[in-house]
Amino acid sequence: MILNTTWGNVYYLFLILCCGYAIFRGSRSEYFGAAIMTIGSLSSLAVGKIWGTPWVRTEGGIFAIDIVALLALVYLTIRSDRFWPMWASAFQLLAVTIHTVVLIAPSVTPWAFATGAVFWAYPMLLALALGSFEHVAAMPRRTIESG
Repeated sequence: MILNTTWGNVYYLFLILCCGYAIFRGSRSEYFGAAIMTIGSLSSLAVGKIWGTPWVRTEGGIFAIDIVALLALVYLTIRSDRFWPMWASAFQLLAVTIHTVVLIAPSVTPWAFATGAVFWAYPMLLALALGSFEHVAAMPRRTIESG
């Protein structure tokens, strides 16, 4: 199970840190982005726990979750006035592309498939965190005048 691995723990810690920061410091776009990424990650974890993930062929449940997450991120990109959702959508598209490659060329090794499919979640979460940081930096400073 992915939670028993060091890299799984690193990923979930990164997920909690980035999404927590987005919720704490971001606004509406960041809230929705954090929700999309958290729900997608937890759904993938549940599917992996229920059906297993040998990574020897396209994982249908995880592929479907990744497509839904891609559509949600593209919708967020269209509706948002932020730049980071475009990056997150592009990284999610790369994850979906990895699944598609395995459909076309099933000889891809399980290690390459698993690594390629999971890798793009890290820059996607980083885009969310950086977008939240830029949102805070762009907010106008209010001064309180006394007197």
